[in-house]
Parts: sequence; structure tokens; C-alpha cells
Amino acid sequence: MPFTLPAISRRRFLGSTLAAGTLLAGQRLFGAVEAAATRPAVDPHRFALLSDVHIFKEKDKVAREVNMFDNLVRVSGEVVALSPAPTAVLLSGDCAFHAGTSEDYVTFLEAMQPIRAAGLPVHLTLGNHDHRQRFLKAIPADDARQKVVEHRVALMVKAERANWFILDSLDEDSMAKGEVGEEQIAWLGKALDAESSKPAIVMVHHQPDEGKIVTGLQDTKELMNVLLPRKHVKALFFGHTHDWHRDVREGMHLVNLPPVAYVFTPGKPNGWVDAHLTENGAKLELHTLNPKNGAAGEKVELAWR
Repeated sequence: MPFTLPAISRRRFLGSTLAAGTLLAGQRLFGAVEAAATRPAVDPHRFALLSDVHIFKEKDKVAREVNMFDNLVRVSGEVVALSPAPTAVLLSGDCAFHAGTSEDYVTFLEAMQPIRAAGLPVHLTLGNHDHRQRFLKAIPADDARQKVVEHRVALMVKAERANWFILDSLDEDSMAKGEVGEEQIAWLGKALDAESSKPAIVMVHHQPDEGKIVTGLQDTKELMNVLLPRKHVKALFFGHTHDWHRDVREGMHLVNLPPVAYVFTPGKPNGWVDAHLTENGAKLELHTLNPKNGAAGEKVELAWR
């Protein structure tokens, strides 16, 4: 379920953090606050791509030897320090650690405040570890949401060189698998046709999965039947697997975003991706939380079909 977090003023940010005591508790947000104090020029073609942040209500929670809150605060600081600034931050789901409690989302919003204080909108969707109704209560409705099917919200983010279509793949009946659903796929086809004069990039939480044992999108075939014939659809970005890799299917790029939180396989990178849209493609740069990881600073160029 995609949402947009509007930017907040730095004065409001500082007031809320002081009131909550977070600025004084360990100083973990201080560097991000300072970075948010200056607002460089915005590059309309630049986007910060995040996935799988897995924030728990307690900031000192550690999973797989990783403190998730610290990771997201650090990434927030790196994003707001970019110059020129990205035009938006896109987050492909799993905002919460396990079951998406109300307290999880309070802590998640706190970690995201430096980005919002820097004037950057955040467009995000939910993953299998999120909870739809509790998230709705934590984040009030905004005008960017488009209700296309019952209990689901899809979002189109217009940019100069491409339109982003962010999908809701949260299946409340499954702990791991995801589903876009017939009605949302039908909406996507119509929306893509209405915006066929510009490249389209699709983002969803779950990975395409047509294996015998499905752990990703259960309706991958149906989604691909919409995306692949429409040649202006250039790429599909997703998370869920806590991996970083790329593939190509009929000229359409498949990009698995790394987790901000923890990895499942030792040695894999966690971090975020700096994406710059060009006239005929995109340039991606991986920012790893471990600078000694073999993939640190990896740059990838995607050429549009």
C-alpha cells in the first residue's frame, strides 16, 4: 500500500525531537539533523531508493547482528547530505520489523524525520511484515493516494524523464508471499496506457516469482502480461529478498534493491541505491553500510529498451 510522507519544516522537526527527547538520547539523530539544516538544489532526475528497513518499536533492537534503527538513521543522513538533493525518496516496503505494530511505525517515522525535514517527499509501499490498518492510523491520508481497489492504494509519481508506478503487494493472508491482485493489475494497465508517451518504472515490494515454491509475487505471470508488452515500461524495482542483483526480461530491467536493515546471506550488501534517470536509461550507484563490502560503490547503467 503506497503512501506519500510530505516534507516537514526543520523547526517542526527539531521541536518534535526535543519534545520526545530523541535529540539528546544518544545523539543518533544529530548528524542527520545537521545535514537537513542545509537544502541544496534539487536534481529532478535523482531518486534515493530504499527497501526493507524493518524498524522495531525499541530503537536498540538488534537482529542478525544489525541495529535497524541506527541503519535507517545513518541512511537518512546520507540521503539528506546528497548534493544536489534527490527529488524524492522511494521505499519499497517492510517498514516494520515483524508484524507492524503501532509503536513500530512511531519509531519508523522518527527515523525518517531528517529526510522529511530536508524537504524531501517520501513515497512508500508496504511489505509482508507491515500491517495495513495500523499503518493507516500512524500516517494520515494524503492527496497523493489513489484508491483503485478495496483495501489497496496505488500511486503514480510523475517525473520529467519517467513515471513511477508504485504498487501494493501486501497479502494479509500470507506471512511472506505477495499479490498485486486482479483489480490493481487492471488499473495498472489502464494507467500505463494513459501515460504511454513517457517511460514507466514500476516498484513493488515482492519479487517476481514463477518457481514451483513461490515466496514472492503469486501473480507474477499476470503482472508480466501487463508490463512486458508495453515497451514504455522500462524497469521493475522490488525488495523482499534482502539481496542486490539485476536481471533483464525481454529488455525490461528487473532490479532487486538491497535491504537497509540486515541481509539473509553473509557477505551480501545492505544499504541503499542512488538512482539518476537519463534520457535513455538510468544510472544506479550502490551505497553500502559496510564500506568494505565487495559491492560498495558499485555503479550500474540501465539502457531502456
